[in-house]
Amino acid sequence: MSGFSIKYPFLIIVACLVVAIVGSVTLVRMPVDLFPPINIPVVVVATFYSGMPPQQIETNITNPFERFFTLASGVDHIESRSLPGVSLIKIYFQPGTNADADLSTVSNLAMADLRRLPPGTLPPVVLKFDASSLPVCLITLKGQGLNETDLQDLGRYTVRNQIANVPGASVPQPFGGKYRQIMVYVDPLKLEANQLSPMDVVRTVNESNLILPAGDVKIGPIDYNLYSNSQAPTAKFINGMPLKTVGQSSVLVGDVGKAVDANAIQTNIVRVDGQASVYLPILKQGGDTNTIAVVDGIKEALQHLVDIPKQLVTRVVFDQSLFVKTAIANLLREGSIGLVLTGVMILLFLGSMRATLAVFLSIPLSALAAFLAISAGGGTVNTMVLGGLALAFSRLIDNSVIVLENIFRHLEMGEAPEVAAEKGGQEVALAVLAATITTAIVFFPVVFLYGVSRFLFMALATAVILSLFASCLVAMTVVPLYCAKLIKKHEADEEVGEHSTSPHLWIVRKFNLYFERMLGKYDRTLAASLLKPGRRGRRPRRRLTAFFFSLSVSRGFFLSEDRSWSVRNQPEGAFRNPRGAHRKLCETGGADHPPGGPCQRAPNHRFEHRQHNGFFGDLHAQFGVAHRVRASKS
Repeated sequence: MSGFSIKYPFLIIVACLVVAIVGSVTLVRMPVDLFPPINIPVVVVATFYSGMPPQQIETNITNPFERFFTLASGVDHIESRSLPGVSLIKIYFQPGTNADADLSTVSNLAMADLRRLPPGTLPPVVLKFDASSLPVCLITLKGQGLNETDLQDLGRYTVRNQIANVPGASVPQPFGGKYRQIMVYVDPLKLEANQLSPMDVVRTVNESNLILPAGDVKIGPIDYNLYSNSQAPTAKFINGMPLKTVGQSSVLVGDVGKAVDANAIQTNIVRVDGQASVYLPILKQGGDTNTIAVVDGIKEALQHLVDIPKQLVTRVVFDQSLFVKTAIANLLREGSIGLVLTGVMILLFLGSMRATLAVFLSIPLSALAAFLAISAGGGTVNTMVLGGLALAFSRLIDNSVIVLENIFRHLEMGEAPEVAAEKGGQEVALAVLAATITTAIVFFPVVFLYGVSRFLFMALATAVILSLFASCLVAMTVVPLYCAKLIKKHEADEEVGEHSTSPHLWIVRKFNLYFERMLGKYDRTLAASLLKPGRRGRRPRRRLTAFFFSLSVSRGFFLSEDRSWSVRNQPEGAFRNPRGAHRKLCETGGADHPPGGPCQRAPNHRFEHRQHNGFFGDLHAQFGVAHRVRASKS
């Protein structure tokens, strides 16, 4: 891939621009939600018959509906509850089925079975329930001097109508408060004395409180519309409605009871700060609805309410978008930390500002490419996807760092930038691919999950895998092209320490000085621990600690392949590191001495160089040298 990218640079540049521009636009337009789409359709059927006890609800409404709904295809199981006056049936469908088709099927079956229900049963209400049915925010209404009936009316008829036009928002009926209703309270004894029943009162009120079309009348050239309004304007007019007439006298509603402007039986109570209140749940409509946009639109609409009392206080007490905003902030913070730390590491170890900028391309391009793929698959920006990217950010940079370090190694060997970029990329191509596949295969067990957890963690695994493979492509194409065109030979010489003019070189020199000292101490500690493990039992605990420390922090961890030794035309016994540091190898094979310092060479000692990665490669070289030194002494 590195050779292809160097051969066709404009193709790689255009591809990067497409990913950057189209990916940014796609990311802005993608729907934002708390959870990924959970395609487990659930259809709820609610049927009402006021006053019917639960036993009759189950026998006459719930059981017939349950048997009839089994005709629907793809049903997993059915759950039902029979309450006083209400029948609730939940139909769970197989994961992956079309939720809209399931809703249409259940609606048709419910209407087909309606004629078999008891007379007076209201038509069933069929609703689709999924993760998007949860409210994205809650709005509370309260105010000094406003009773629960006033709050209910304001929430139902004033506030609800003004915020319902927010794009993507669905506003159900308010909860809490008292629903205003004209109540007629009758005295059973007075009804019995006048030979009346409660149904006589109900029938009289319904027949006397009407608006009937009276037609029109033409008088001369003008045609007049006639309106006959017999509705009672206030509750006291209901008290004057006649129930029956006996002789010359009539029995009125007020004779057996009284009508008052009251409220329906209250079934839920809302308190905010100990004060009677009402709350409005805000749901998100289906489709490409953005949770953050819906909540921001609701907050904006609450600032411009009209025709409401001055003492009415509206406030958003629950905001689901805060979780999404927190996840986005965490993602940006993790990405920034990863970029900064990686940039500092590259700047200290390589000493090149341009090489540091090369690594900065990995995270943005990989993340945008992952969002492009997720959007093409119908995904959303949710906490699981953002969490997966935050988990993978520290890993996205590794591929580019490996390729960049290998390219610099070839530059230090005197090769041209184009040749060094091509060879450096080709040499580690399989290693980078293997590392990417090894990391991605960790998420393979996600395919064995089922239910809600499968949809949640599949989104996380998809985000991680897509970003990993995108980073692999960036490392094998963009980084070699960047180094071939923008990294020059003299920058590698500056990193070694020759002819340097970089303003930050003194920091790099200081770091390399202390780093070399640390490696020297580490070499001596490791050599003492490995070559003399049981000599008189001296400091066994310290040597054991150094040994286990070497397993985790060895030269291989710091890319020991780049610290290979080579024989130069130097005085006998001296070897020069490509970094420019002169070192001598003494009899123990691990002690470091400055140029010109004392060092005794064993007779017939031959230094053998083998490139090994990791701890075991260095261990093999040290044991080989020690074995030859001891043999020569004997």
